[in-house]
This record gives sequence, structure tokens and C-alpha cells, in this order.
Amino acid sequence: MSQTKAGSRRYPSIDLLSASGRALLGSGNESNCRRLAVQLTLDPAVRSLRFVATLPLAGEQIEVGMLVAEHDDGCVAYDIVDERVDRDIDSEGLLLIALDQHDIILRAVDTFSICAQPLAHHCERIWEHRGLEIDHHLGLRIERALERDRLSVRELGHAVGERNITPIVSNLICKRVLCTDLATFPDRDAWVARRSDRLVENSSPSCKTAKSTRSKLGAPK
Repeated sequence: MSQTKAGSRRYPSIDLLSASGRALLGSGNESNCRRLAVQLTLDPAVRSLRFVATLPLAGEQIEVGMLVAEHDDGCVAYDIVDERVDRDIDSEGLLLIALDQHDIILRAVDTFSICAQPLAHHCERIWEHRGLEIDHHLGLRIERALERDRLSVRELGHAVGERNITPIVSNLICKRVLCTDLATFPDRDAWVARRSDRLVENSSPSCKTAKSTRSKLGAPK
């Protein structure tokens, strides 16, 4: 996944909370954009997440090339300052106007903030289990155990009779069925709960995004 501007090429808005969007993140692309996307995908406070390449402004498409996440208090575009080309004054001005027109706040981030520990390490450990296959009946037992209140990882394991519950919980966090405190998980005393919004396979677009042609998430250029 890249923030690099690519001339006249046009990129689609990619829903990264869908099953296909999560698959695009995959593994092996160790760009800051990919790391941040994984963290935002797991973040219980994020309601939707898209990679937005362009936004319409006055009949034109303005280059964006950023992750845009919806939080309870609005949408945020993450400008990864050490993983993109420099913008001149004109392009910077048009970008800020386009974001403002679409009610999106610009937030600058860098390698230091994205790779801050222990959050970055915890998110990568959770993400390692995204491909785990979970028995359907076990998944239902886990959801029933969490119907009334959140439990610690240890308590949930006891409730469903699974000694090695951490990889299973990690997988369900990746699928956005469950959520946790990313600063403490996978400690067995960390809490885990069902997601209240249940954004499992589809996230409804809440930020206005541009229409364009197909692309894929690639390594940084």
C-alpha cells in the first residue's frame, strides 16, 4: 500500500474492513501505511476504514492517497509524512480544501508514532492469526459467553472450555467480531468483548470518496 502520487493514474476507494480489503493487507509489505492500516483495522474505535486515492473538488479529482478512518467524532485522513513525496504549495492547498469539503480532518503521522511499542507489536501478533479457521460452534459459544459483559481472555477460555483461546480471540478481532484493549492484549488478563457495531464483513461508507478504476495495494515507491 502506498501514499505515493502517481501522475494521472486514478485509484479506487478501497474498503479495508471488508473481507477482501483485509486480504489485501496480507503480510510481507512492511510499509508504514500497511502497519497503520492493520492497527486501524483492529482498533475498536474505528467504524470504517478506506484507502482513498482521490477526492472530487470543483469537477476535478484531487490526489489524496491516504488511509481515511471514521471515528465517532468524524473522519481522519492519515498523512504519513515520511512515506510520501513532498507536495508543493498548490497541491497542498487543493488537498486541504478537498478534505475540508468532505469533512475529513488531516492528521500527520510518522514512523515513530506508527511503530510505537507495545501497540505496534501487539497488533502484529493479533494479525498473525487472521487466517485461522475456527469451528462454527466454538464461535457461537464465544459470542454467547460475551453476550452480557466483557470477560478477560482467561475467563473466556474457561467459559468455552478452550485452553489456548488467545489465537482464536485474535482471529475474531481481525474479523471485527470481537474487540479488546490493544495496549494490553494478548495478556490473558486483558478484557475482550463483542463489537457493538458488528462491522464484520462490510463497513458502510460514511465519508464521501471518489469513484475511479481498479488498482491494488503495493509496496511503497
